[in-house]
Amino acid sequence: MITVTIHRKTLEQLGACAAGLALYDQIAASQPGSDCIVIADWTRLHSIWPYVAGYGAFARWLEARGIIPRADFSHVNLSHVNLSGTYLYGVNLSCANLSRANLSRANLHGANLHGANISRADLSGANLRGAFLYGADLSGANLHGADLFRANLSGADLSGANLSGAYLYGAYRGSCSEPIPGWRTLENGCLEREEVTRAAE
Repeated sequence: MITVTIHRKTLEQLGACAAGLALYDQIAASQPGSDCIVIADWTRLHSIWPYVAGYGAFARWLEARGIIPRADFSHVNLSHVNLSGTYLYGVNLSCANLSRANLSRANLHGANLHGANISRADLSGANLRGAFLYGADLSGANLHGADLFRANLSGADLSGANLSGAYLYGAYRGSCSEPIPGWRTLENGCLEREEVTRAAE
């Protein structure tokens, strides 16, 4: 078991943002008579809650300074959950169930989504730059306007996915993958717009 203790003075000294301090005050109000927040039995639910509640950036700030343990979303069931606009930069979502989840405009830059079930999820306008989507199920997902620059899509199932307006330049698809309309797979396995290739010929 892990006990997590958070002091407001520590947050202030480290330069916590106003929103983070306001969240601290809100939680501290439920523990009157104490000059700190104490969570005696830290669980994965405690790690995930700030992200789902919209405090992902602050959670990442706390994790980076060792104040709370790093969140691990691997194998969690987040099916149908509304994570629109959520800050999930670099989180581990490997093998997670995100089917039909709302991830529109979410920041998933560098996130590990290896083997994740993201089928029929809304990823419109999401930041998936450098995301690791190896073997992920993106069938029927809405990726309209999503940024997948240099994402790893090797082995990902994109059948029925809406890729209109998606930015796939430099994404790694691999040589044996199904072609994506409007995009060409280069010898190195990365994607390039077909228009760019034709213009160069």
